[in-house]
Amino acid sequence: MAGLQREVGDIVGGYRVLGRLGSGGSGSVYKVADQGGHQAALKLVDARQDEVAAARLEREVRALQSLRHPAVPHILDAELDEDETFVVFELVPGETLFDHVQRHGPLAGDALAAFADRTASALEAVHAAGVVHRDVTPSNVMMGPDGPVLIDFGLAHRSDDARLTREGLVSGTPGYVAPEVIDGAEPGTQADRWSWAATVAFAMTGHGPFGSGSGAIGRTLEDDVTLPEVPGAPALRAALGRDVAGRPGMRDVVAALRGATVVMPALPPTAVAPTGLMAEGWEDPDATAVLPSGEQRVPAVPGDDADDAGQHWVERLPWEEEGDEDRTDLDHLDHLDEEGEACPYAPRRRLLLALAALVVVAAAPLAPTLSFLVMAGVAILARGVWRRAVAIQAAEAKRGRRRTSDTVVQTIGLPWHTLRAAAEAVPAILTSAALGIGAGAGAWWLVSSGNVIGASADAQYYGHAAALALGAAVAVIAMAYGPFMSGTRDGAHRMAAAVSPTGGLRAAWTLVALTAILVAAIGVYVQLAPWWWPLPDLALG
Repeated sequence: MAGLQREVGDIVGGYRVLGRLGSGGSGSVYKVADQGGHQAALKLVDARQDEVAAARLEREVRALQSLRHPAVPHILDAELDEDETFVVFELVPGETLFDHVQRHGPLAGDALAAFADRTASALEAVHAAGVVHRDVTPSNVMMGPDGPVLIDFGLAHRSDDARLTREGLVSGTPGYVAPEVIDGAEPGTQADRWSWAATVAFAMTGHGPFGSGSGAIGRTLEDDVTLPEVPGAPALRAALGRDVAGRPGMRDVVAALRGATVVMPALPPTAVAPTGLMAEGWEDPDATAVLPSGEQRVPAVPGDDADDAGQHWVERLPWEEEGDEDRTDLDHLDHLDEEGEACPYAPRRRLLLALAALVVVAAAPLAPTLSFLVMAGVAILARGVWRRAVAIQAAEAKRGRRRTSDTVVQTIGLPWHTLRAAAEAVPAILTSAALGIGAGAGAWWLVSSGNVIGASADAQYYGHAAALALGAAVAVIAMAYGPFMSGTRDGAHRMAAAVSPTGGLRAAWTLVALTAILVAAIGVYVQLAPWWWPLPDLALG
């Protein structure tokens, strides 16, 4: 790799290096300018020591040079025979899909369908030219001003992706390598389509459908994928299945994302399936299709297009434009805090945070002071996590993406971020305490007067417990939406997402929260006296 390193101002094949765009195990990509000042992307490839890689590079460059597609960067120049082996592409302005989703959140509705449509068209053109991409991932799709552009055609891999390599296999990104390739098959067009489906799933959800790292390999082989219940998700889930013959084609997935088709559940082998995809409420007794599971095949409607696997799905009548109420809008956009500091998108965990708030409210009648202190501590830690994310974002904006090093440095600096967060959270903590104490004390006084709930011992206990719970609820709301707390809410989502990356863990944490609420309710039911620690016990009437 040392021979591939170039500095700003260096000349490579007549091109002047303006900066580095990325690098990987078999090459580096630079922003360059030719003698006329026109900018381009130059990929310096280390293929001289590998005859197979050199031959593949030459074959693919020849094929792509004649390709013209708006979502595929045009090859402007190439040098394959000299000491310096390089390829020059059109420079695509913008950011990768990975960065775009981090900044602006997942795609949805028409935006997601348009993304899938354009990238599918690009991949079809590449395959028609006889080229297999081998590495369709969110980092290899640029979100340009005119739409997404597919880049990096197996010529060099990007350094910001973890790689997996097994004996007899090409390299790839965990979670975006088709299961048959992991099992030992040679990467081909079907594997590219599977990787495309995984990339579309990332665009839909904001995270890899099978996670990341080595754990993604096992989940890919286990077909362990969870997608939100939105239009097109069942078709996309089928496209990520292990059975190659049972996967729908890319065009079928795009149609489903547009709401033009729905996936029917697989029927037993003895059943007769009228259609594989059909409009809700629309039936054609003469229409037949292949089930997504591949368990039963019946002749498709004549004239339907089929992909290479022979898959046929039936499209329903065109969707009415006014059917937009079934589509999902973007609701997670890049936000600014009160000080104008941007932070990349974080997965939302609204249910878990709502349950955590209910735990605080339920515990307040038994341990009011301790509940507030724990809530304040969690808020400070959440703001520290948000501060860390902001620092990583600022480092990437200044020096480019260096995911591992920036993350490690800012994680080491988490105590400093937390200390700064504690100072920033003081106004919200004071506001929360004042409003919570005020609401709780007022309700407590009303109960003690005997005019609201009665003067019996039981009525007074439960009334005072309700007063403490009310004060805690007001304090929670004030803490979440108090001064300068938008970043704290973002950090809370990040913390919740970190401890619940899978559906199973989210279910486990939900069960823990519900158990804690139940235990607190039982404590109130048996009339346990409030524990005011660390304050001395208060004798309130």
